Amino acid sequence: MRFKLIFLSLGLVLLFIASIFDVNYLNYESPIAYTGVGEISFYDFKGLKKPFTTLDGMSEFAFIETSREIDFHGPGEVAITTYFHPSRSYVFAKDIRNPDLLRHELYHFHIAEYCSRLFRQEISLVNAIGHEMITKLSDKYELVEDELQKQYDEDSYHGYVLQQQKKWEKDIDQNLLSLNKYADPIVRIMGQP
Repeated sequence: MRFKLIFLSLGLVLLFIASIFDVNYLNYESPIAYTGVGEISFYDFKGLKKPFTTLDGMSEFAFIETSREIDFHGPGEVAITTYFHPSRSYVFAKDIRNPDLLRHELYHFHIAEYCSRLFRQEISLVNAIGHEMITKLSDKYELVEDELQKQYDEDSYHGYVLQQQKKWEKDIDQNLLSLNKYADPIVRIMGQP
């Protein structure tokens, strides 16, 4: 019986340690909506870097966690909001002052918002869309975003290839601007009261 209790306790401790590296509950900060992107600094990256994590052998990197949340506001309205998760995002050293690395990470957030705007645009152009269709579209734009995020990191080598980084920044800025009409998270669905 005592062995089972020790084994269970050890398991719970390991589970807690593993979960804290996913979300830093000890220094938790609520997600920040995309409208606050201009206020984000590396001091907002509160997550814990997983031990022994490297980027092709380098330990000098950062990681940003974003998400897209869907909230049905009632008949004819849905909110699609892009969030940055401070307690799930981390940087290799808390005293970092590298603006290029921060800019690279924030462009991951911009890419997430770009996909949210594409999603909002598609919803706004469809008549009488329901929850099921919105869920399917959400899955579609998750895949689109995943591909863009991977391509961005591959092309810019995580921000180290400056020419490619600048090209992506210009393209994403233009894409966001072209979809500025869909910057508001709340979308009014056509054909709804």
